[in-house]
Amino acid sequence: TGDSEYGRARPKEGSIPVTPSNIKRADGTIALLRDPYRCISRRAAELGEDIFETRLLLRRTTCMTGAEAAAVFYDPSRFQRAGAAPPPLQKTLFGQGGVQGLDGENHRQRKAMFLQIVQPDRVEALAEAVTREWQRAVDDWIGQGRIRLYPELQLLLTRAVCAWAGVPLPAAEVNTRTRQLSALFDQAGHVGVGHLRSRAARKAADRWAADIIGQVRAGKLDPPASSAAYVIAHHRERDGRPMAPRVAGVELLNVLRPTVATAVYITFVAHALDAQPAWKERLALGDGHEDLAFVEEVRRRKALAGVLETA
Repeated sequence: TGDSEYGRARPKEGSIPVTPSNIKRADGTIALLRDPYRCISRRAAELGEDIFETRLLLRRTTCMTGAEAAAVFYDPSRFQRAGAAPPPLQKTLFGQGGVQGLDGENHRQRKAMFLQIVQPDRVEALAEAVTREWQRAVDDWIGQGRIRLYPELQLLLTRAVCAWAGVPLPAAEVNTRTRQLSALFDQAGHVGVGHLRSRAARKAADRWAADIIGQVRAGKLDPPASSAAYVIAHHRERDGRPMAPRVAGVELLNVLRPTVATAVYITFVAHALDAQPAWKERLALGDGHEDLAFVEEVRRRKALAGVLETA
């Protein structure tokens, strides 16, 4: 919960009151897996309460619903980000020292850096970079006849976001950096060998990104002032000091990795359009409302697929 990827949160001790009238002790894990989107609201309606306690995987869990409940999750006096992400995710998906684990003014200052990076004109520039890489890739795909879309998307998104972010990416390194960035989200939640691969990828990617930051600060690289590499390298913390190179590298990866991860959703969109071709025409003729409905349904199914895979 919290500010999406850049602000996950956990409740501070004793911050949410739970009274005997709204406690349900039975474990609710199975019910949540069966109906992950409506389970909590349905149970709240049955109890006649907006808040109740249950158990998930045998751990006491407070469930809340409604507009006031949603507002609670943005109250910094009740929630903190520090320690919210489990250590295995800190050492793979998010990295250690990044914005996801900061609170208070430190978080606000670091988040402002990311907001500077994703100004509307910069987001548009990233979209244009992806479009250019997509068009180049399509020319190659036509000659191949059949392709595996997901890894191809990871490659083109890696090339696009590195160019956009001011990160040099020699042709000889494209496959290596794509594998590293993809392993951070593709295998982070795996158990065993997959998770170990993700950890190894995190260490290698952290060294690479920290080196990029060092080169920018030393003047060996001169990316545009609006680029992510430049903004992160020159960002000043609350105390007026620049971030440590390793931490700055983590934040640079927090720009690159999520962009490459959109390959997951693009693949789900392609699958949906292939399975229901009528939507191609509907979206082409739509006024925007159907576009949003289609995207939200793809996101819902992607989330549900993730829940079922975990189960």
